[in-house]
Amino acid sequence: MNMPHRSNREWVDDGMTLGLFMARVLIVGGGLAGLSAALEATTAGHHVVALEKASRIGGRATSQPLDGFAIGYGPHFLMKNGPLHSIAKRLSRVRLATTPLRPHRTEVLGHGLIRPTGDLQRAALNKRALKANDFTHPIVKGAAFLAGWGAPIEDLNRLKALNKGHLLVSNEGWAGLIGRMAAALDEVGVFIECGLDVVRLEPGKAHLADGRTIETDVIILACGAKGAQRLLSTMDPDMAQPHFQPLERTTASTIEVGLDAKPFQDRQALIDLTRQMAIIDYIQIQPRLGPNGSHLAAIAVGGLEHDAGTTRFDSAEDRLAALESFMDERALGWRNHVIQEGRQSNITLHEATTIKVDQLAFATHGVLVAGSWVENDHTLADGAVSSGRKAGRLIAKALR
Repeated sequence: MNMPHRSNREWVDDGMTLGLFMARVLIVGGGLAGLSAALEATTAGHHVVALEKASRIGGRATSQPLDGFAIGYGPHFLMKNGPLHSIAKRLSRVRLATTPLRPHRTEVLGHGLIRPTGDLQRAALNKRALKANDFTHPIVKGAAFLAGWGAPIEDLNRLKALNKGHLLVSNEGWAGLIGRMAAALDEVGVFIECGLDVVRLEPGKAHLADGRTIETDVIILACGAKGAQRLLSTMDPDMAQPHFQPLERTTASTIEVGLDAKPFQDRQALIDLTRQMAIIDYIQIQPRLGPNGSHLAAIAVGGLEHDAGTTRFDSAEDRLAALESFMDERALGWRNHVIQEGRQSNITLHEATTIKVDQLAFATHGVLVAGSWVENDHTLADGAVSSGRKAGRLIAKALR
């Protein structure tokens, strides 16, 4: 990243706008937020280098194809025309085939289907409660849990999407969506270097664990709230704490299995509000993901001492064991039909719930932040993409 550096003042004296300044931009993190920021910054004409600490890009949004099943990090849904869906469609000429989750095949345990086809009166009452966002109604609570995995109920985008049949499963899986973004960056000469760990920041510089230093004009931290706080603290120990201390984290345990049978019957999703657990069958929703069998993705949200909400488990391992028991109850015999399996006892699901970090909080230090934990109008994957794109557009505000 060796290019002549001119200060903002020199550009202003030349009568040029900051929008025409080609900045050297370093992006730390190769998940959805980092890839989105890289795409936006490159489109704006900046020189971009992206680093990822892990051995592959994608973060929690990636998946690994195993025996025909894309095993990932628990259940995800793509919101129709949301930030991620929109960018994925635009980046490739290949049509993105998607199928919606069907409310009439989605059950809230103890309260029935979200939209029962055989009971017109109950279906009308449920529809009315959903339209009114009546969060005292168990069907609405269940739908909100499935749509946002415990995201604040004030964010109604995904709940509305579920009610309208706009929560989607892609035939490409999450690895395919990440692949579209990576391919677009590769076409314009932006490479994401994996296996590189940034350990310290100072104004205009990032120091790597291997001893190298990268000089840059702007740094975009898209490495998660915990990683961003750690790196910002190396720049100024007192700067990060006030912004990150109010964040409330929610974790989850997940199990994904590819099966050669259909123990979940014809349901697409089942929600247990009491236990804050759910199971979906990707293949029931999107048959193109596999010709036979099932691809179950189960999740147990929160419940640990450090999570927002009520403590229900002594450890992440206890929560994972409880999720297995839930699957035993609701997908009878699944253990006898496993072809591939992936599980995580403790992953971070939400890094911020009610309070989020201002994207420009550290702009005077030449740093922008991006992720679902940053202030924006979306949550989960859409929040990551939305904040990443916005970070790419705000580079001028972080130029020193």
